[in-house]
Amino acid sequence: MPKENPGTSPAVFSLRSKPSLPTESRQLPPHPSQVIFSVTFMETNTSSTANVDRISALPPPILHHILSFLSLEQVVPTSVLSKTWKQLWHTFPNVEYNPRRSTFRRQKMVLKYLEQFLLNRYLDAISLEKLTLRVELLSDDPDLESIMNRCLSYAFASNVKELKLDVGCCRIYNVPQIVFYLKSIYVLDFEFCKLEPPRSTVTLLSLRKLCLSFVHVDDDVIRDMVAGCPLIEYIIINNCPGLKSLQLLGLNKLKEIKLDSNRCGLERVYINGVNVHSVDIKVYLEPCEVNVSSCKNLTHLRLDGLSITDKWLYNQISELPFLEYLALHYCMKLRCINISSPRLKELVFERCEELVEFELDTPNLSIFKCFNYVESFSSNALALSQTLLCFISHPVDNEWYLKFIKLLARFNLCSNVLNLQCNHEAVLIPRELREILCPPLTYHKHVSFSVLSEILEVSLANLVDGLLWITPHAETLSIEWPNINFYELSFQFSYKKKLTYEGETPSCCQSLPLSCWKHCIKEVKIECTEKYPIRQINRESFSSEDGDIMEKINDLWKSLLDMMILHSKIFAEYDGP
Repeated sequence: MPKENPGTSPAVFSLRSKPSLPTESRQLPPHPSQVIFSVTFMETNTSSTANVDRISALPPPILHHILSFLSLEQVVPTSVLSKTWKQLWHTFPNVEYNPRRSTFRRQKMVLKYLEQFLLNRYLDAISLEKLTLRVELLSDDPDLESIMNRCLSYAFASNVKELKLDVGCCRIYNVPQIVFYLKSIYVLDFEFCKLEPPRSTVTLLSLRKLCLSFVHVDDDVIRDMVAGCPLIEYIIINNCPGLKSLQLLGLNKLKEIKLDSNRCGLERVYINGVNVHSVDIKVYLEPCEVNVSSCKNLTHLRLDGLSITDKWLYNQISELPFLEYLALHYCMKLRCINISSPRLKELVFERCEELVEFELDTPNLSIFKCFNYVESFSSNALALSQTLLCFISHPVDNEWYLKFIKLLARFNLCSNVLNLQCNHEAVLIPRELREILCPPLTYHKHVSFSVLSEILEVSLANLVDGLLWITPHAETLSIEWPNINFYELSFQFSYKKKLTYEGETPSCCQSLPLSCWKHCIKEVKIECTEKYPIRQINRESFSSEDGDIMEKINDLWKSLLDMMILHSKIFAEYDGP
C-alpha cells in the first residue's frame, strides 16, 4: 500500500455513463443525458498517488441536499456506487418523478420500481418528507392505476409531509379516499385528478396548504375538506370543474386564497376569515357573486374579470380598514368609482374599459397605476412616490390633448415621479396648444416614458422636446421601447440659472411656454444602455454652448437606429427560417 500524504492536489473530475434504472428482466441502455460527475481528490507524495473519495465522507444531510437538485432517474444510479450511497438513496427524504418524455412502457416500469422502493421504506420505518409524481396516464390499463394507488398508500404509511400529484389531462384519476384522513400531511397539491366525496369526517389535522388545479370536485367535497383542516393557511383553486359555490368559513388560521375560474361555472364566493390577509380572485366570462367584506384584516386584494359594480366596490372596500393593496383587472362594469380607504398604499387598474372617473379618499396612497383612459381624477393622496399612466388610445384631435393635459395636471402636486406608457404622438402636444396652455407637470423631477409606437416612427428630438414641455426643468428623463429591448435611454439635465416658482408654474414657463426649457438648459448628459447582445453603457454629453442640442440628439438617434437595424438582421439570421 502506498503511504498517504496529507497534502491534497486539486480535484479531478471524471464523466461516466450512469447505470439505467433497474427492472425485473433487464436494464435499459443509458440515455446520453444520463451521466454523472464524480469528484476524486488526489493525495500525493513524492513516490505514489492514492485516490480517496472525500464526497462520500460528507454528512448525510449535505449529501441529501446535493441529491435534491437531481431528478429521480439521476439519483437512482448513485445507489450502486457504494453501500454509503445505497443507504443515502434508501433514506432520501424527497422523492420526485417528473419525466420530460416517457413512453407508457417506461412509465409503468419506473412506477413499479418506485412502488418497491416506497414499500421498503415503509417496512424499514423510514419517514418521507416529500413525494412528487407527475405521470401522464396515457392508457386505461387498470394495473397502472393500482400501482399508483399502492405508491400513494406506502407514502402515506411513511408519514409523507408533502404530496404533489399530477396525472395529466388524458384521463381522470380518482384519488384514494385515504387522502382525507392523513393526520401528518402538511401540503396537498393535485392536478388533473378527481376527488370523490369523503365517506366520513375529514381529519387533515396538520394540513397547511391545499392546491387544486383542474381537479374535478363539487361544493360538498371542498366544504367537507376544509372543515377538516383546522390549521389550513393557504388555499389555491385553479379551474376546478364542478365547483359552483365556494364558502370558506371559520378558518381562523387561513392567510391566503388564490382562486382562478375560466368558464368552470363558479357562481358564488364567500370568504370569512379573521386572519386572511391576501385574496386573489380571477373569474372570466361568467357572472360570480363575491363577498370578502368579513375579512377584516385583509391587506391585499386582487380581482380579475369580475362583473362588479361601482356600488359593490365602495361597500366592500369600506369594510376593509387595513387594506394596503388593491388591483382591479378587466372589471368591465366599473364606470365611476369612489374608494375610501385610510391605509391603502398601492392602487392598480388595468383594462377596466368603461372606467373613466376616479374619486379617491386615500391619504396614504403612494403608488397609483392606471392602464385605462381617464377623464376625471380626484385624490387627496399627500405624496405619490410613483404614478404610472397608460393610454392605449391614439390622440385624435385637440380636444383629446386638452383632456390629456388636464389629467396630467391632476398629478402635478402629489407625485414626483411619473411613468407614462402611450403612443409617441400623445406627448407631441400641438404648437397652437403650447402657445395658450401652461405645462401640466412643473414639480416632477423624473419622467419615465415607455413608447408603444414602432421605433422607426419616432423622432427622438421631438420626443424629448414634447416631454420637456409637459414637465419643464425635469432633472432626469428615461425612454424605453417595451417591444424592442435593445436600448434604454436616460437623460440628465442641468440648467443655466436657479428656477423660481410662482404658483404652479415657473416664471420662465409663464412667459415663454413654447420654448422655456430651450433657453434655460445648460447641459444634457445622455446614457444609452445597450442590452443585447452584450450589456454595455455608452455616455454622451452635449452643452448648449456647442450648438443646437436637438441636432446632436438627432445625430445620436440616427446612429442608434442604424445599430438597431443591424442587430435585428443579426438576430434574424441567427434564429433562422
